[in-house]
Amino acid sequence: MSVTIEGERVDQLLRIIVAAATGDYELRVPLVEEDDDEFLEVELGVNYLLEELALGKAKSDSQRQQLEARAEELAHQQSELVEALSTPVIAVWPGVLALPLVGRIDDERAARITAVLLERVAAERATHVILDLTGVGTIAGNTMPGLLRMVRAIGLLGASCLLTGISPAVAQQIVALGEVEGRAPVRALAQLSDALAHVLAQKGALRG
Repeated sequence: MSVTIEGERVDQLLRIIVAAATGDYELRVPLVEEDDDEFLEVELGVNYLLEELALGKAKSDSQRQQLEARAEELAHQQSELVEALSTPVIAVWPGVLALPLVGRIDDERAARITAVLLERVAAERATHVILDLTGVGTIAGNTMPGLLRMVRAIGLLGASCLLTGISPAVAQQIVALGEVEGRAPVRALAQLSDALAHVLAQKGALRG
């Protein structure tokens, strides 16, 4: 075997090893069997190693895809859980639903609340709905009309809606909208317990 041919084989082997070091395991050393070819064993060993690396990479890619799919599934479940927790409609009495709201309410959340609440009102044929705003920090200025539309939609389904825990800032928003659009005042009570007592009294569950 000439030194030139052996040098070419070494150069070729090195190029393939460098490619493998960058994550490319697709290349293989071309094999040419010759008499008394000791270098062939090295080439065979490198090809075997490349095969093992390629199989390991394929297995790793498959595991990564499974992990990504699982992570996406968990993220979806978490999103559903957060949505459920952010709209905790509670049946406090037959026909009476309460929705304690917490945090900031923007247009997207208001729309989600409306959809969930109206579905529950229709499904349970609720007669009263209590919206407790005690834990609401702020309501986006352009979101308040949406909440008031929700109150009217509840009324169209045959249920009365009471608001409790209204902060001074939210009260001013409601008043301003009422003055501008001529809406009737929204029925409100100080606390959730007050609204519940009022509803139960209407239902005849309490005598006073």
